[in-house]
Amino acid sequence: MNNQENTNEQQWKLLVLLLKEIAIDKHGTGWQTHLADKTKFAQSNISRMFGLKYTPSLKNYLIIAKALDVNFFFESKDSDTDLNQCFERAMEALGRRPDKLPKN
Repeated sequence: MNNQENTNEQQWKLLVLLLKEIAIDKHGTGWQTHLADKTKFAQSNISRMFGLKYTPSLKNYLIIAKALDVNFFFESKDSDTDLNQCFERAMEALGRRPDKLPKN
């Protein structure tokens, strides 16, 4: 996999993990069931997508974002808002913040 493909792979995973953070925050342990009910997607598909087993289409990503009442906007990386904190947790989960990973 070349560098551009790897970057693209990491970017869609980041977007999915951001939605997962929001879903868990809003709906707790029943977040997958809630999304399945709101989107009419099978719960197993929700599980596979949020388990990063496959790349969701933009259309499906937006359907899920709408079901979670997510707004999209841009802000400075330096901002200390809840959104940026959520973003940083997702980046850490992907291993994109090596300085914050546990040391061996």
